[in-house]
Amino acid sequence: MAYIGKSIESGTFSVLDTSGNTYNGSNTAFNLGTQVGSVAQLLVSHDGVIQKPGTDYTLSSGGAAITFTTAPASGASIFIVEISGAVGGPLDSDLNGTELILDADGDTSITADTDDQIDIKIAGADDFNFTANTFTAASGSTIAGQAVTATTVVGSGAAQFATAGVGAAKDLGVGLHIRTADSGASVDNTADELVIEGSGDTGLSILSGASSSGSIVFGDSGDNNDGVMLYNQSANRFIFTANGVGNEVLRMDANSAVFNEGSGDTDFRIESNGLANMFRMDANVDMIWINNSDSIFGQGLLQILAKANETAMCIQVSSNGERAIHFANASGVDVGDIVLAASSTAYNTSSDYRLKENVTYDWDATTRLKKLKPARFNWIVDKTNTLVDGFLAHEAQTVVPEAVTGTKDATLSEVLYTENKLYEEGDELPEGKNIGDIKHAIGDVKQPATINSQKIDHSKLVPLLVKTVQELEARIATLEG
Repeated sequence: MAYIGKSIESGTFSVLDTSGNTYNGSNTAFNLGTQVGSVAQLLVSHDGVIQKPGTDYTLSSGGAAITFTTAPASGASIFIVEISGAVGGPLDSDLNGTELILDADGDTSITADTDDQIDIKIAGADDFNFTANTFTAASGSTIAGQAVTATTVVGSGAAQFATAGVGAAKDLGVGLHIRTADSGASVDNTADELVIEGSGDTGLSILSGASSSGSIVFGDSGDNNDGVMLYNQSANRFIFTANGVGNEVLRMDANSAVFNEGSGDTDFRIESNGLANMFRMDANVDMIWINNSDSIFGQGLLQILAKANETAMCIQVSSNGERAIHFANASGVDVGDIVLAASSTAYNTSSDYRLKENVTYDWDATTRLKKLKPARFNWIVDKTNTLVDGFLAHEAQTVVPEAVTGTKDATLSEVLYTENKLYEEGDELPEGKNIGDIKHAIGDVKQPATINSQKIDHSKLVPLLVKTVQELEARIATLEG
């Protein structure tokens, strides 16, 4: 008999005591007096005939009893020897690439026929192999995720599962941590199932076919695609949906961004720094709403600039006679609008009689009109231009104060860099700046205080002109009479 392992040693045979068993021609199961792991570990003699393991007898009661296929006759002579100690000792032989067969049909084995590589075959297929510091699963083979719960790395770059780390030991999150280097950052516990970490530029790639799309999909128990971020490769376009995969709210490509109207009044809105409607576009109410309740250095929140010979902003209504811009006061009350007709534009301000009181028609316009001082001038920034007609704001203000805003000789307050102040440029002074420097200085040269110029609304002069014409017409009529 050939053996794998050590040769038979003395004391490895053990005769089992079966004297307590009764053989009567009907009983088939008998106690062994010990527990045996396999039928091959027994040598059984029935009336001098050696029995075949697995055919003439089997084990029962977890190996503590023997069951004969045919019940031994009364007075039978049963002799049982345990030979388990004779085989199966530790392997100390050099297999030298010989395949080690592990199962009865010979299709599951371990072999090391390639230098520094161990191959595992299961059910006739090579499933796994080991090389130095690496464990590899063959194509089509899988590693059960719940089988590995350790947080140490299984080889260089090897995957771990359940709560696991890839590339380095897991130390962030509750799920999978892919770490190429320690960033020193922590992770928010509302988004820690998958953590990707690196000490430099770090990212996630979603690769798809040239005519297909890559997506990130958000869902819940009621809708598995409630929100989607999708990139269409063929159109080179980003698409964002919300409240359903077909409800597209934003589309962006290389040249444009389109915000689609939702179910409410607002098509697009930007909120910032507590301003609920810093910039809002509505389809059903107003076209554009700019909230200027906050300001920066006295300037408006919105600047629209144009290149040379180009239009800064174009407003087009869907049908003639609609408002292009609607103006409201601090209380949200309508105070004017700009209406676009088929071939003209109307600039309207509030003039309803229900908004006025102390109305009188008996006042002297001619005397006041004569106090106005029309002048001719050119603008300082446009010295080559011909003289134009107009007024100096502070002179017109003494006659028609409602037509002029601002104060004569006013300047904007200088904005300085001061101690204990959060600068617009950041927490530190900009390079080349010192405490006390004017923020709008050009280079290192402080500029004079900026003029806070007066402004005039010429339309406010029209009532005075009309009333004066009426008075002159009455005087002319009297003289002609």
